[in-house]
Amino acid sequence: MIDWLIGVIETTPPWVVYLLVWTLVYTESAALLGLILPGETALLTGGVAAAIGSTNVGWLIAGACVAAIAGDATGFTLGRHFGPRVVNSRFGRRIGAQRWDKVSRAVKHRGIPAVIAARWIGYVRTLTPFVAGMSRMPVKLYLTANVIGGLVWVIAVGMLGYLVGAAVGARLLLYGGLIVGVLVLLYFAVAWWRERRRNAAVPVDETV
Repeated sequence: MIDWLIGVIETTPPWVVYLLVWTLVYTESAALLGLILPGETALLTGGVAAAIGSTNVGWLIAGACVAAIAGDATGFTLGRHFGPRVVNSRFGRRIGAQRWDKVSRAVKHRGIPAVIAARWIGYVRTLTPFVAGMSRMPVKLYLTANVIGGLVWVIAVGMLGYLVGAAVGARLLLYGGLIVGVLVLLYFAVAWWRERRRNAAVPVDETV
């Protein structure tokens, strides 16, 4: 299986890698896709593909910078026009009021530093553009933070994937990823099993 994956990575046309990475990085904030597939995953994978395949890391990172900045700008615009509707929708309620409130407080109290720092915090990165738009953060301030945060984040994460792929090698990297994936699945399986046992142990109040 590892040999097959390496073969797929090495033979995948560069334009396919560019398209996938740039699309995922853009839609992470523009369409809240980051709640399902964080952008780091796409960038790291693209960097590894550039290290062991024919993908050009320069074009990959340059396009990803544009995609990240444009995606957050789109999310900001959607937040200004449809923010409350998104928050109060079924999807917005599934995200949770606590998460929305946490991001909202950070944007209102810290401004530009909060937008830049959000690039490095999972779901916060995805929600921040919408919240900044809803809170009517000045466009110039947001764009400044968006550009700075987007460039630093994309270059750092993309180059990390490239350097790790080049130094470690595809085979060892994929084995490591497989082991980590199994450990994550085991963690969630054990957590689910413990929660199920805890719920089963709770006595049922039977009243006549």
